[in-house]
Amino acid sequence: MINLDHVESFLAVVAAGGFRDAAKQLDISQSTVTQHIKQLEESLKTEVIVRSNAGCSLTAEGETFLPYAQQLVNLACKAGTLFEKKDEITIGASSNTGIYLLQPYIKKFKERTPFSVKVVIDRNEAIARTIENYDVDIAVVERWDERPGFGAKLWRREELVLIVPLGHPWAGMRSVGPNQLENQVLIGGEAGSGTGRVLRRYLGTRANTLGVSLQLGSTAAVKSAVQAGLGISVVMKASVANESRLVLFSTVPFEGDPPRKEIYIVFRNGMLKHPSIAAFVDILLSRPH
Repeated sequence: MINLDHVESFLAVVAAGGFRDAAKQLDISQSTVTQHIKQLEESLKTEVIVRSNAGCSLTAEGETFLPYAQQLVNLACKAGTLFEKKDEITIGASSNTGIYLLQPYIKKFKERTPFSVKVVIDRNEAIARTIENYDVDIAVVERWDERPGFGAKLWRREELVLIVPLGHPWAGMRSVGPNQLENQVLIGGEAGSGTGRVLRRYLGTRANTLGVSLQLGSTAAVKSAVQAGLGISVVMKASVANESRLVLFSTVPFEGDPPRKEIYIVFRNGMLKHPSIAAFVDILLSRPH
Protein backbone atom coordinates (compact mmCIF):
# COMPACT_ATOMS: atom_id res chain seq x y z
CA MET A 1 0.00 0.00 0.00
CA ILE A 2 1.41 3.39 -1.01
CA ASN A 3 1.58 5.97 1.79
CA LEU A 4 0.60 9.52 0.79
CA ASP A 5 3.24 11.04 3.09
CA HIS A 6 5.86 9.10 1.17
CA VAL A 7 4.43 10.34 -2.14
CA GLU A 8 4.50 13.95 -0.89
CA SER A 9 8.15 13.54 0.07
CA PHE A 10 8.89 12.15 -3.39
CA LEU A 11 7.25 15.17 -5.03
CA ALA A 12 9.11 17.54 -2.72
CA VAL A 13 12.47 16.00 -3.64
CA VAL A 14 11.61 16.32 -7.32
CA ALA A 15 10.54 19.96 -6.91
CA ALA A 16 13.45 20.96 -4.67
CA GLY A 17 16.10 18.97 -6.50
CA GLY A 18 17.47 17.37 -3.34
CA PHE A 19 16.66 15.80 0.01
CA ARG A 20 17.85 18.67 2.22
CA ASP A 21 15.77 21.32 0.47
CA ALA A 22 12.80 18.95 0.34
CA ALA A 23 13.03 18.50 4.11
CA LYS A 24 12.99 22.28 4.59
CA GLN A 25 9.99 22.57 2.29
CA LEU A 26 8.08 19.90 4.22
CA ASP A 27 9.36 21.06 7.64
CA ILE A 28 10.59 17.58 8.55
CA SER A 29 14.07 16.14 9.04
CA GLN A 30 16.22 15.06 6.10
CA SER A 31 16.44 11.55 7.56
CA THR A 32 12.63 11.35 7.53
CA VAL A 33 12.56 12.30 3.83
CA THR A 34 15.21 9.64 3.15
CA GLN A 35 13.14 7.06 5.02
CA HIS A 36 10.00 8.04 3.12
CA ILE A 37 11.71 7.58 -0.24
CA LYS A 38 13.13 4.22 0.84
CA GLN A 39 9.69 3.02 1.98
CA LEU A 40 8.07 4.32 -1.22
CA GLU A 41 10.59 2.41 -3.30
CA GLU A 42 9.87 -0.71 -1.25
CA SER A 43 6.14 -0.27 -1.93
CA LEU A 44 6.76 0.24 -5.67
CA LYS A 45 9.40 -2.49 -5.76
CA THR A 46 11.71 -0.25 -7.79
CA GLU A 47 14.13 2.64 -7.43
CA VAL A 48 12.63 6.05 -8.29
CA ILE A 49 15.36 8.53 -7.27
CA VAL A 50 19.12 8.33 -7.76
CA ARG A 51 21.47 10.40 -5.60
CA SER A 52 24.74 11.73 -6.97
CA ASN A 53 27.28 14.48 -6.21
CA ALA A 54 25.37 16.73 -8.61
CA GLY A 55 22.11 16.21 -6.74
CA CYS A 56 19.13 13.93 -7.31
CA SER A 57 17.59 12.65 -10.51
CA LEU A 58 14.64 10.49 -11.39
CA THR A 59 15.10 7.00 -12.71
CA ALA A 60 13.04 5.96 -15.75
CA GLU A 61 10.60 4.37 -13.30
CA GLY A 62 10.52 7.59 -11.29
CA GLU A 63 9.63 9.56 -14.43
CA THR A 64 6.81 7.10 -15.10
CA PHE A 65 5.54 7.34 -11.51
CA LEU A 66 5.67 11.16 -11.33
CA PRO A 67 2.28 11.97 -12.95
CA TYR A 68 0.63 9.27 -10.85
CA ALA A 69 2.15 10.78 -7.71
CA GLN A 70 0.87 14.23 -8.63
CA GLN A 71 -2.59 12.86 -9.30
CA LEU A 72 -2.63 10.88 -6.03
CA VAL A 73 -1.84 13.96 -3.95
CA ASN A 74 -4.25 16.18 -5.90
CA LEU A 75 -7.03 13.63 -5.53
CA ALA A 76 -6.38 13.26 -1.80
CA CYS A 77 -6.63 17.04 -1.37
CA LYS A 78 -9.92 17.12 -3.25
CA ALA A 79 -11.28 14.14 -1.29
CA GLY A 80 -10.43 15.96 1.94
CA THR A 81 -12.75 18.83 0.99
CA LEU A 82 -15.46 16.68 -0.58
CA PHE A 83 -17.99 17.13 2.24
CA GLU A 84 -17.16 20.69 3.15
CA LYS A 85 -19.88 23.25 2.68
CA LYS A 86 -19.33 24.77 -0.76
CA ASP A 87 -19.80 28.46 -1.41
CA GLU A 88 -18.49 28.11 -4.96
CA ILE A 89 -19.44 25.80 -7.80
CA THR A 90 -17.19 24.94 -10.72
CA ILE A 91 -19.13 24.12 -13.88
CA GLY A 92 -17.56 22.36 -16.83
CA ALA A 93 -19.20 22.88 -20.22
CA SER A 94 -18.45 21.61 -23.69
CA SER A 95 -17.71 24.42 -26.14
CA ASN A 96 -21.08 24.76 -27.85
CA THR A 97 -23.00 24.26 -24.61
CA GLY A 98 -20.98 26.79 -22.65
CA ILE A 99 -21.00 29.42 -25.39
CA TYR A 100 -24.50 29.15 -26.84
CA LEU A 101 -26.77 27.55 -24.22
CA LEU A 102 -25.63 27.98 -20.61
CA GLN A 103 -25.28 31.74 -20.26
CA PRO A 104 -28.89 32.63 -19.25
CA TYR A 105 -28.92 29.81 -16.71
CA ILE A 106 -25.65 30.95 -15.14
CA LYS A 107 -27.05 34.48 -14.94
CA LYS A 108 -30.18 33.19 -13.22
CA PHE A 109 -28.09 31.07 -10.80
CA LYS A 110 -25.96 34.08 -9.84
CA GLU A 111 -29.06 36.23 -9.28
CA ARG A 112 -30.94 33.68 -7.19
CA THR A 113 -28.27 32.00 -5.06
CA PRO A 114 -25.42 33.15 -2.79
CA PHE A 115 -22.90 30.87 -4.48
CA SER A 116 -20.06 32.11 -6.65
CA VAL A 117 -19.53 30.45 -10.03
CA LYS A 118 -16.50 29.39 -12.00
CA VAL A 119 -17.03 28.09 -15.55
CA VAL A 120 -14.57 25.95 -17.51
CA ILE A 121 -15.30 25.68 -21.25
CA ASP A 122 -13.40 23.19 -23.39
CA ARG A 123 -13.82 20.41 -25.90
CA ASN A 124 -16.38 17.76 -24.96
CA GLU A 125 -13.77 15.06 -24.29
CA ALA A 126 -11.68 17.45 -22.17
CA ILE A 127 -14.69 18.38 -20.02
CA ALA A 128 -15.51 14.69 -19.52
CA ARG A 129 -11.98 14.26 -18.16
CA THR A 130 -12.30 17.26 -15.83
CA ILE A 131 -15.26 15.78 -14.01
CA GLU A 132 -13.57 12.38 -13.84
CA ASN A 133 -10.51 14.08 -12.32
CA TYR A 134 -12.60 16.08 -9.79
CA ASP A 135 -11.58 19.38 -11.42
CA VAL A 136 -15.21 20.48 -11.83
CA ASP A 137 -18.28 19.87 -9.67
CA ILE A 138 -20.74 19.34 -12.49
CA ALA A 139 -20.51 19.13 -16.28
CA VAL A 140 -22.86 19.92 -19.14
CA VAL A 141 -21.78 18.04 -22.24
CA GLU A 142 -22.92 17.16 -25.75
CA ARG A 143 -21.93 13.53 -25.43
CA TRP A 144 -21.72 11.22 -22.45
CA ASP A 145 -21.28 7.47 -22.19
CA GLU A 146 -22.38 5.94 -18.90
CA ARG A 147 -19.49 5.48 -16.49
CA PRO A 148 -19.33 3.94 -13.00
CA GLY A 149 -19.59 6.47 -10.20
CA PHE A 150 -21.45 9.10 -12.22
CA GLY A 151 -25.06 10.08 -12.79
CA ALA A 152 -26.46 11.94 -15.77
CA LYS A 153 -29.71 13.72 -16.60
CA LEU A 154 -30.87 14.52 -20.11
CA TRP A 155 -31.10 18.32 -20.21
CA ARG A 156 -32.06 19.27 -23.77
CA ARG A 157 -32.38 17.87 -27.27
CA GLU A 158 -30.93 20.55 -29.53
CA GLU A 159 -31.99 20.66 -33.17
CA LEU A 160 -29.26 20.50 -35.79
CA VAL A 161 -29.45 22.53 -39.00
CA LEU A 162 -27.51 22.79 -42.21
CA ILE A 163 -25.67 26.05 -42.90
CA VAL A 164 -24.71 26.99 -46.48
CA PRO A 165 -23.20 30.09 -48.13
CA LEU A 166 -25.68 32.67 -49.42
CA GLY A 167 -24.90 31.78 -53.04
CA HIS A 168 -25.34 28.03 -52.55
CA PRO A 169 -28.16 26.26 -54.51
CA TRP A 170 -29.76 25.23 -51.21
CA ALA A 171 -29.80 28.75 -49.76
CA GLY A 172 -33.38 29.70 -48.93
CA MET A 173 -34.75 26.16 -49.28
CA ARG A 174 -37.45 25.17 -46.81
CA SER A 175 -35.66 21.94 -45.93
CA VAL A 176 -33.08 19.41 -47.08
CA GLY A 177 -33.62 15.66 -46.80
CA PRO A 178 -31.45 12.53 -46.64
CA ASN A 179 -31.52 12.01 -50.42
CA GLN A 180 -30.05 15.44 -51.09
CA LEU A 181 -27.33 14.99 -48.46
CA GLU A 182 -26.02 11.79 -50.02
CA ASN A 183 -22.38 12.15 -51.20
CA GLN A 184 -22.10 15.69 -49.80
CA VAL A 185 -18.81 16.97 -48.35
CA LEU A 186 -19.12 18.86 -45.06
CA ILE A 187 -16.89 21.17 -43.08
CA GLY A 188 -16.19 19.47 -39.76
CA GLY A 189 -16.19 21.17 -36.36
CA GLU A 190 -15.12 19.91 -32.96
CA ALA A 191 -14.09 16.26 -32.94
CA GLY A 192 -15.84 14.08 -30.37
CA SER A 193 -18.89 16.32 -29.91
CA GLY A 194 -21.29 13.66 -31.19
CA THR A 195 -22.60 15.44 -34.30
CA GLY A 196 -21.49 12.60 -36.57
CA ARG A 197 -23.30 10.02 -34.46
CA VAL A 198 -26.52 12.08 -34.53
CA LEU A 199 -26.28 12.45 -38.32
CA ARG A 200 -25.83 8.70 -38.71
CA ARG A 201 -29.08 8.11 -36.85
CA TYR A 202 -30.89 10.57 -39.15
CA LEU A 203 -29.33 9.50 -42.45
CA GLY A 204 -28.96 5.78 -41.87
CA THR A 205 -26.63 4.10 -44.38
CA ARG A 206 -26.45 7.35 -46.40
CA ALA A 207 -24.21 8.72 -43.66
CA ASN A 208 -21.44 6.49 -45.04
CA THR A 209 -21.40 8.59 -48.22
CA LEU A 210 -20.64 11.87 -46.44
CA GLY A 211 -17.16 13.36 -46.66
CA VAL A 212 -15.29 15.97 -44.61
CA SER A 213 -13.35 18.70 -46.42
CA LEU A 214 -11.93 20.53 -43.38
CA GLN A 215 -11.78 19.68 -39.68
CA LEU A 216 -11.74 23.12 -38.06
CA GLY A 217 -12.14 22.23 -34.38
CA SER A 218 -14.83 24.72 -33.35
CA THR A 219 -18.27 25.94 -34.36
CA ALA A 220 -17.00 29.52 -34.56
CA ALA A 221 -14.41 28.48 -37.16
CA VAL A 222 -17.01 26.48 -39.08
CA LYS A 223 -19.37 29.46 -39.24
CA SER A 224 -16.61 31.72 -40.54
CA ALA A 225 -15.67 29.14 -43.19
CA VAL A 226 -19.26 28.81 -44.40
CA GLN A 227 -19.69 32.58 -44.45
CA ALA A 228 -16.51 32.77 -46.59
CA GLY A 229 -18.01 30.30 -49.07
CA LEU A 230 -15.68 27.38 -48.28
CA GLY A 231 -18.45 24.81 -47.96
CA ILE A 232 -21.46 23.62 -45.99
CA SER A 233 -21.77 22.22 -42.48
CA VAL A 234 -24.11 20.95 -39.78
CA VAL A 235 -24.36 22.81 -36.46
CA MET A 236 -26.73 23.28 -33.53
CA LYS A 237 -29.52 25.68 -34.43
CA ALA A 238 -28.92 27.62 -31.21
CA SER A 239 -25.33 28.35 -32.28
CA VAL A 240 -26.35 30.31 -35.40
CA ALA A 241 -29.16 32.52 -34.06
CA ASN A 242 -27.17 35.73 -34.52
CA GLU A 243 -25.85 34.82 -37.97
CA SER A 244 -29.33 33.86 -39.15
CA ARG A 245 -30.71 37.17 -37.96
CA LEU A 246 -27.92 39.06 -39.76
CA VAL A 247 -28.22 36.81 -42.86
CA LEU A 248 -24.49 36.04 -42.93
CA PHE A 249 -25.27 32.64 -44.48
CA SER A 250 -28.37 30.54 -45.03
CA THR A 251 -29.73 28.22 -42.35
CA VAL A 252 -31.62 25.26 -43.82
CA PRO A 253 -33.69 22.90 -41.62
CA PHE A 254 -33.61 19.14 -42.09
CA GLU A 255 -36.63 17.47 -43.61
CA GLY A 256 -39.09 15.65 -41.35
CA ASP A 257 -38.09 14.92 -37.77
CA PRO A 258 -34.72 16.74 -37.64
CA PRO A 259 -31.62 15.29 -36.03
CA ARG A 260 -31.21 16.48 -32.46
CA LYS A 261 -28.17 16.42 -30.23
CA GLU A 262 -28.78 15.31 -26.63
CA ILE A 263 -27.19 17.53 -23.98
CA TYR A 264 -26.48 15.94 -20.59
CA ILE A 265 -25.97 17.21 -17.05
CA VAL A 266 -23.28 15.00 -15.50
CA PHE A 267 -22.38 14.72 -11.81
CA ARG A 268 -20.58 12.34 -9.49
CA ASN A 269 -22.83 10.06 -7.48
CA GLY A 270 -23.92 11.70 -4.23
CA MET A 271 -22.95 15.24 -5.27
CA LEU A 272 -26.57 16.37 -5.75
CA LYS A 273 -26.75 16.56 -1.95
CA HIS A 274 -24.56 19.68 -2.08
CA PRO A 275 -26.85 22.74 -2.00
CA SER A 276 -24.88 24.62 -4.67
CA ILE A 277 -24.94 21.72 -7.13
CA ALA A 278 -28.59 20.88 -6.43
CA ALA A 279 -29.56 24.54 -6.93
CA PHE A 280 -27.75 24.72 -10.26
CA VAL A 281 -29.40 21.53 -11.54
CA ASP A 282 -32.82 22.86 -10.48
CA ILE A 283 -32.19 26.07 -12.43
CA LEU A 284 -30.97 24.15 -15.48
CA LEU A 285 -34.16 22.15 -15.49
CA SER A 286 -36.29 25.32 -15.30
CA ARG A 287 -36.86 27.85 -18.06
CA PRO A 288 -34.56 30.90 -18.15
CA HIS A 289 -36.35 34.28 -18.06
